[in-house]
Amino acid sequence: MSAPRRRLEVFLIRPTKYDDDGYLLRHFRGVLPSNTLACLHALTEDVAARGVLGSVSVHTHLCDESVEAVPDREIRRAARRGGTRVVICLVGAQTSQFPRTMDLAQRFRALGLSVLVGGFHVSGTMAMLVDTPAELRTLRDLGATLVAGEVETIWGQILCDAAQGTLAPSYNTLDVLPVLTNAPIPRLQPRTLQRFVHRHFGTIDASRGCPFSCSFCTIINVQGRSMRARNAETLVEAILDNYRQNGTRDYFFTDDDFARNPQWKEIFARLIHLRADQNLPLRFLMQADLLAHGIPGFVEQAAHAGCFQVFLGMESLNPDSLRDGGKRQNRVADYAALVDTWHRAGILTHVGYVIGFPHDTPESVRANLRSLRDDVRPDVASFFMLTPLPGSRDHRELVDAGVPLDADLNRYDTFHPIVAHPRMSRDEWHSLYREAWSDFYDTKVMVRQMQHAPAAQRATLLQIYLWYGAAVRVESFHPMMTGFLRLRPRRDRRTGQRPEGWWRHARRRLPEITAAVHGYLGLLRDLEGVWRQASPAPFSGMVSRWTEFLRALFIEESSATPRAPLRCNSSGEPLSP
Repeated sequence: MSAPRRRLEVFLIRPTKYDDDGYLLRHFRGVLPSNTLACLHALTEDVAARGVLGSVSVHTHLCDESVEAVPDREIRRAARRGGTRVVICLVGAQTSQFPRTMDLAQRFRALGLSVLVGGFHVSGTMAMLVDTPAELRTLRDLGATLVAGEVETIWGQILCDAAQGTLAPSYNTLDVLPVLTNAPIPRLQPRTLQRFVHRHFGTIDASRGCPFSCSFCTIINVQGRSMRARNAETLVEAILDNYRQNGTRDYFFTDDDFARNPQWKEIFARLIHLRADQNLPLRFLMQADLLAHGIPGFVEQAAHAGCFQVFLGMESLNPDSLRDGGKRQNRVADYAALVDTWHRAGILTHVGYVIGFPHDTPESVRANLRSLRDDVRPDVASFFMLTPLPGSRDHRELVDAGVPLDADLNRYDTFHPIVAHPRMSRDEWHSLYREAWSDFYDTKVMVRQMQHAPAAQRATLLQIYLWYGAAVRVESFHPMMTGFLRLRPRRDRRTGQRPEGWWRHARRRLPEITAAVHGYLGLLRDLEGVWRQASPAPFSGMVSRWTEFLRALFIEESSATPRAPLRCNSSGEPLSP
């Protein structure tokens, strides 16, 4: 055992993925911050505040690699400091990010640093597979520590072990799901949020788990099917504190199904109070199942609490495909009516749609997508290719059956075919996926969608169209993985693919940048036309929004914008104005 150090430097790094050419998928500004990063930050700060490590001081550093470079120099400098131990935590790594995760682990292990690797790929494979996959064995051989499951109950112990240089080869809490009632609320550092378009946007998982049993889902096999929720009072106090300190007013509640959160009534009631009585301009988006609109009061209270968009896992309009995916709770005949229910409450609908279930054919997919666009008419749709992700029942059954799967984990991103389809070729499958995006986001369709959308949310919908248009038309990546203005660092390339010389790289990048500029200008021009045709409001109002967006895109604020503190009583409760 090596001697404990007086200082522990914790680097929480969320890896990105590589593109098909081996370059990092990184953008100048992001859209969706990582909730995993926020969770681990809050847990680390809590461990430090409670003095769990005794006289060892804990210093936390965050890096979301989708919008910033890994701080190699800072890490090396910390490692050279006397009395200091450095631990590199590669957090939230999904399957498509795992090749990058392994490259980073190898880099930092070569420096002799402690490396932890966690996320859904590690947790999912350890939860569902009998044999440890090769990539996890490789990490163990490197001396990296694998972390499976949620770490609320053991994070303090892990950091103590890191400080003393006694990290175990693995930590596994998959069989002991933590109680979240009073767990620290996820929070990001303001410096990290500066790298996102919306500086005052936060993420919180108000609950974990999902009661349903979709075959392609990894969440139920890692976080369980029993719902566990944070205390409503604690959560809303954190939201209020974030507003006071950083001006955070928009949230993504990342719960897999907020409608099954046992605390939803209490959370909504407290948020309604903050909005109505304290004039807090809070808004949020959430995920819910397709039965949620039938829960008495759920949709109406969500709207009063500030919900402006709901993500619904619609998945397919083909009943056979829904049965293929174990999505028995979805009823196609109700789709159009449920969209109208959310619209009447003034809430935008965003649906997830999966292409490639076993019963899908090119003809059936095209017919169903036309019906989605013209009959169901959600405001936003995100399309995915059915992907048997490690951690899902689909993946385990294919592995057990010996079905060939793509060996390159980088392609497990839901927009590459990684397994043969029984009714179409891989090229046909991918072509249908591309078709879905171009047809749904055709300019004429966007005009009609804007006219059909809740009037109060049309400006927000246009901003979503800007994001999705930038992803699909300009960047050619899935919006969930895309920000604004793609960066392509020359030197940091996937293992096995040599970095280009600067001249060759410049010759590649100049046409790409020129095409991107033209793409953005064309997109802005088209969206101006959409607004003028779809909204009675003058476009001058949107000009100010575009100006605000461009300012957020290019100007990095030196610090978070604080809000004037609300007046509170002796118990810390806000007083009415």
